[in-house]
Amino acid sequence: MLRAISATEARNTFLPLLDKVCNGERYMVTRHGQPVVVVLSYEEYSRIEATLRLIENRKIASDIASGFEDEKEDRLTPLD
Repeated sequence: MLRAISATEARNTFLPLLDKVCNGERYMVTRHGQPVVVVLSYEEYSRIEATLRLIENRKIASDIASGFEDEKEDRLTPLD
C-alpha cells in the first residue's frame, strides 16, 4: 500500500524516509494534493522492471495468459 506524503514533508524528512523505504514501505509524493512520484526500494523497482520485460514479450505474455486460463478451467498437471 502506498502512503501519501507531501513533497514538503518528503524533503524535510528525506533520510528517515529512505530508511522506511529500505524497510519495505512505499510512498506516493504529492504536490498541491496531486500525486507526482512514487518512492520505492530499488529491489522492488527491479522486480517491477523484470515483470514488465516479461509482459512485453508477446510469447511469454501469451503463455502466462494460457496458464491462467488453464488454472481457471482446472486443467493443470501436477509436476510430481
